[in-house]
Amino acid sequence: MSLAAVALAVAMVPAGGWNVKVEADGLNGTFAIDPPNRVEVKGERHPCLPPKTKTPFWAKECRFKAAYNPQFLAAWAVDPDSVSIFSDGQKLTRGRDYEFDVQWGGIHRLDTATVGGDKPIAIHYVYRMRRLDSVVRTADGKLVLRKGTPHVVIPEPPALAAGERRVGNVFVDAQTAAIEPRNLFPILDPPPQPARVANPPAAKLLPRTWAKLNAGETVTVLAWGDSVTACGYLPDKDKWQEQFIRRLRTRFPKADIRLVSNGWGGRCSNSFLAVPPDSPYHFATKVAGVKADLVISEFVNDCGQGERIVKNDYPKFLKAFREAGSEWIIMTPHYVRPDWMGLKDCQNTDDDPRPFVKAVRAFAAANGVALADAARRWGHLWREGIPFSAMHVNDINHPAAPGMAIFADALMEVFGGD
Repeated sequence: MSLAAVALAVAMVPAGGWNVKVEADGLNGTFAIDPPNRVEVKGERHPCLPPKTKTPFWAKECRFKAAYNPQFLAAWAVDPDSVSIFSDGQKLTRGRDYEFDVQWGGIHRLDTATVGGDKPIAIHYVYRMRRLDSVVRTADGKLVLRKGTPHVVIPEPPALAAGERRVGNVFVDAQTAAIEPRNLFPILDPPPQPARVANPPAAKLLPRTWAKLNAGETVTVLAWGDSVTACGYLPDKDKWQEQFIRRLRTRFPKADIRLVSNGWGGRCSNSFLAVPPDSPYHFATKVAGVKADLVISEFVNDCGQGERIVKNDYPKFLKAFREAGSEWIIMTPHYVRPDWMGLKDCQNTDDDPRPFVKAVRAFAAANGVALADAARRWGHLWREGIPFSAMHVNDINHPAAPGMAIFADALMEVFGGD
């Protein structure tokens, strides 16, 4: 059965203000959507009001803690008109004493400030939470609206009861002031469900690894990548490589599958070529030198170099891996914040516009390298009713656990499913 055959015919359009009109499989209704949930914070304490620095926006010394923190970072969450800052009971003045980044929430003292930077401050503000509401077809054939669970970055859609079916989602983010087309995600296709196949790509492209797995031998897998592989922001069990290895062990229960990880946050694959031999990221000793049976690379940061890094450096990696007796899977990267990809929003994203993705797909095909095409599934999410930006813990480029599972899905497809 094709994907189209099991999908409902769904249309969702704005109906003025906060209203949305939905038609699904002969049913129709107009629903009023609630604005973003607002959370009031009073007296949030900070040790000082620091001066402006060149520190990256995700690591500013002083931020609105409840809305922007090391684990969850959501753009535009704070209502700028709600902010008040106090020191020694004195209300400070924005534009004279302090300023803050409206998008990411970094707060700093101005040179014209009337308060010293060493004095504690208290901040009052309101921040807005994201939500994924669902239009649901009930078991008795009605369309109803169900509110999702709000979250500052990664909202959860509402659970379904027995016999119910989700027909579309409404993505309410911090910037939503009325329902627009960008907020509406009708479910056009279900998630892909690859079937188990007897002769998957691994049988041809990873013959030694495939043979050892089927023979129940020891197989060492090296996960090599950037911050998405290092992934200090999630529990180990949620990392893409941990999710994949658990599934691979289930698929091949007799094999002794061992995992080694080498992720370097904020770096590209060729950064590993530019460090000395005593570095833990030295390519020749800590990547190729591991002589893993299988190397899996994940480098969303390579997108910044486009076709150039594939042309100049990927042949070096391939040569080194083959000389070390390692086989290689290249994973295409997840989708990141839309403007970084040249996208308007999270819809109509089937075709990945990044030159790096096109180049690495061509490289893999031309050189007989296995490809786990996670980007293809990320591009399909909008058809499943999911805005891909709601899959990031930092609203930029760090997938949450469900996004990490997409990598594991793509890798398992190389090995024949499950």
